Amino acid sequence: MAKKSPPRGGKRKKKSIWTFLLLLLPAGLVVLPTSILFGLGMIPTMVAYVIDRDPEKPAPITVGGLNFCGCLPYAIDLWKHGGGISAALKVFSDPMAWLVMYGAAAVGWAFYYGIPPAVANAEVMRSERRIDALKQRKVGLVQEWGPDVAGDMFDESGGPDVGSAAAQ
Repeated sequence: MAKKSPPRGGKRKKKSIWTFLLLLLPAGLVVLPTSILFGLGMIPTMVAYVIDRDPEKPAPITVGGLNFCGCLPYAIDLWKHGGGISAALKVFSDPMAWLVMYGAAAVGWAFYYGIPPAVANAEVMRSERRIDALKQRKVGLVQEWGPDVAGDMFDESGGPDVGSAAAQ
């Protein structure tokens, strides 16, 4: 029996991660205050990435998008004031900055947990309305064409329709 060779994607993925880190590290050092700002401000996104078990990772996408939007005004403010460590410390000492950055992430979590059930409920309600409309249409057709047009041997409760079975 032949041995199976290990998948080749693992080495390639590891190599690409190292390449990414080797490119990201010098860029992060060049814009160190901005990197620190996003590193600390995007902690809720990192947590979402770690705890999300879905392979498509919808939690970090949702949380991360809004978390990034919460961090961006302070990054722009940092860039306007020279982008130095002193400007970054000024941002970090402002409680409102932390509230905006982490509050935006909290809104992302609210979207992540709130929107799927809301969409599911809307679809259920839409389907129930459609079923009611079809039942009304069926009643109208039966009144117009007679009971033979229904074509089924089951009543609306799911059990056998005794009246149609006796008529046969």
